[in-house]
Amino acid sequence: MTPAPKDRFPVAASRDDPLLRHLSDRFGGPAGRRLRPRWRPTQVLLGLAVLAILLSALTSQYCRINGWGGVEVFHAGCYSDISALYSQRGLAEEPFSPLIAPGYFEYPVLTSVVAALAAALTQFLLGLELLEGILWEEGRASLLYWDLSFAAAALVWLVLVLTVMKAAGARPWDAAIVAASPAIIFGIGINWDIWAVAALALAVLAFQRGAHLSAGLMIGVGVSFKLFPLFMLGAVLVLVLRRDSGLSMAVFLRTLLGALASWLVLNVPAMILSFSSWAQFFELSAERGAGYSSPWHIWQVIAERSGGTGLAAETISVWSFVLFAASCAGILVLGLLAPKPPRMVQLLFLIVAAFLLVNKVYSPQFMIWLVPLIALAAPRIRDALIWQGFEVLHFWAVWMYLASLAGEQDPQHSFDSVLYVAAVLGHIGATGYLMVQVVLDILHPARDPVRRSAAQVKLQDRSPESSRAGSRPIP
Repeated sequence: MTPAPKDRFPVAASRDDPLLRHLSDRFGGPAGRRLRPRWRPTQVLLGLAVLAILLSALTSQYCRINGWGGVEVFHAGCYSDISALYSQRGLAEEPFSPLIAPGYFEYPVLTSVVAALAAALTQFLLGLELLEGILWEEGRASLLYWDLSFAAAALVWLVLVLTVMKAAGARPWDAAIVAASPAIIFGIGINWDIWAVAALALAVLAFQRGAHLSAGLMIGVGVSFKLFPLFMLGAVLVLVLRRDSGLSMAVFLRTLLGALASWLVLNVPAMILSFSSWAQFFELSAERGAGYSSPWHIWQVIAERSGGTGLAAETISVWSFVLFAASCAGILVLGLLAPKPPRMVQLLFLIVAAFLLVNKVYSPQFMIWLVPLIALAAPRIRDALIWQGFEVLHFWAVWMYLASLAGEQDPQHSFDSVLYVAAVLGHIGATGYLMVQVVLDILHPARDPVRRSAAQVKLQDRSPESSRAGSRPIP
């Protein structure tokens, strides 16, 4: 899908989306075809994103005021790996410890670089006499570190919104799913996942525009933050294997070459600097057992309540891999047998969602991974809101569950295991529901809202009115 030319009208969200069309009846009805709006999509979407960033900062105010220690961080819902790792991984003493031995930092190289640069900037600002005692105190260095990391992540969020808007083509308003996302509001301050999400979105945009080598380069960048951008290569391969997709094996090879080249450029220096530090992420991924909120952890919780025993870490690793491989095989068959070539981002969504469902851990911030993919693969506002509602429920459930494990708590101040398991199952069910919707869109292309919008744009190009219409977009 290529971006709509500037002389085309974007599809009006209040006419296209069933929920927005229904709600628009309370405010004068859907947008008319001759409406000339005052605000362009870029201005509105960035405005929504800025408001969401402010709301996100407010959700962490308890921890910014009182610190990130103690069980109250769970009650306030503002726990952050970023602040915790600043002191626990030695960043406060040696900013570049994630990249050099004997430092321990269980993240890929670019995440380590971002964390290290923020730590170095923190130490620099704390050392300025001009700022001494004005903004941050020496004892609250973790606050400054979190603030700097959050500010950088907020800028990446704005880039992500613009990227999704461009990738949406004639449907720029779908990027509102990202700009005003509750999942990102609550999850962006926990870890550095937004960086990998933005890199993957840029890779999708480049691929849609036919810049396959650039798409590969961004995949390599994304993999150097987190593993999941690698799955885009699988989605591309499925399309290449179809004879009617218009993509040759050369497309896949260019994308793969770009990914490999950028990954090597970013990772080989880190390997040379300290191979042991570089390998820590891969060692942890291979050795870890059932993490919180994964189906494997739910299995453990249910087994413990019934007096049974859980699964060994090795068994979980094997079954997690087998189930993910089976899911990928199913997506391959679906992509090859679909009546029309699926959109690449639909396949990518299914692969990433399948990985999240069978992975050994589901951290609260992982919900960010799917938000831009939902906006591009299944842009139905109602479904997106329902899914994000379940994700926010899980967000609070896991913190309240951890609060119950952290110490003696009154029952009203925590969730027991039954409520926690129910919230996790809700997250799994909501994600599975979205996967079913995408599968149905692939099997029945006429129900895919993106394909319908493309057809509308083609009809608009053929309409005599299109030559007389202005160039201002319809909201």
